[in-house]
Amino acid sequence: MVLHESNRLRKHPRERFASPERLVDLEDCFQRLLEEPHAPIDGHRQITIARQNDLTLVAFHFEPRALIPDHLVEGQVTIHVWSGTLLVRTPDQTHRVETGQLLVLAPGVPHDLRALCETRMLLTVYLDT
Repeated sequence: MVLHESNRLRKHPRERFASPERLVDLEDCFQRLLEEPHAPIDGHRQITIARQNDLTLVAFHFEPRALIPDHLVEGQVTIHVWSGTLLVRTPDQTHRVETGQLLVLAPGVPHDLRALCETRMLLTVYLDT
């Protein structure tokens, strides 16, 4: 599917990430996600807030019981729960990650996420290539 500029939800990433320096207010970022005029997809909303070389930062807002099914990333992953509670299940264990906590996953660790309540998360992915 080709997304035409007139149908974009937000500015193109080339514009959003053009500046070599940007101060991001995460509370404002999460609030703007909630105010977007479309329905959440699979119980969550997300926006990439920074992408440079091998580093990507994504803000997520989850509705209660939202699920991101089992997947893996070929990079270092950090899941920082800004507010709320996530259950993150890996092949070895289930982690309950709460407000202010950070879970670090090595590259290639399969995992899924489930929000136990309304939850805000900052995801960092570092693709060490």
